Amino acid sequence: MIPNNFLLFVQLITILFITPGPQRILIITNSMNYGFPKSLWTGIGDVSANAIQMICATFGIYTLMKPHPQILDAFKWIGALYLIYLALRFLNRKTGVTIDKTFGTRSALDLFKDGFVSALFSPGAIVFFVVMFPTFLDPNNNFLVHFIILMTTHVILDFFFLTIYAGVSSRIAIFLKNYPNLISRLSGFALLFLAYRILSTKINL
Repeated sequence: MIPNNFLLFVQLITILFITPGPQRILIITNSMNYGFPKSLWTGIGDVSANAIQMICATFGIYTLMKPHPQILDAFKWIGALYLIYLALRFLNRKTGVTIDKTFGTRSALDLFKDGFVSALFSPGAIVFFVVMFPTFLDPNNNFLVHFIILMTTHVILDFFFLTIYAGVSSRIAIFLKNYPNLISRLSGFALLFLAYRILSTKINL
């Protein structure tokens, strides 16, 4: 029942989850600005988008994107522009508020949307699920069962590491609560840097 290369898959995604990337930095940003419990909705949005990507990639999106690479470019721009939008929200935040007052200023649905949109249009995630993920599946050997096992494993481990990132960053925010503007500026510039990295990275299928 377990895929033959299951352990290799777990090792690969664990390395990816440990490495700070756009989704890790996004949940760190939301945790420091809105608190640990609410930031978990960003993680839920992230893994929900990943689940959709796994389903689409496994069941044929590659055949659509291969002859039309501009689709991936469009996804890249959408994801980067959304990160820029989030960055500007932080950079334009009014001064003179304490970090405690920023908790609750955005709903759980808003934070879910942050994680969902940024992950859904992440070119790196798209390439991984389109190119790498299907290679761990054997169409002639319990294909559907193995797909469910791999997808479930990915979602659980991803959310686990996102929770760790959010928990640690919320602790750091406690020590910085007297400097809310610093957190906002750091968050904004971090998201702008991620947008730049996404737009400047050449990704081929």
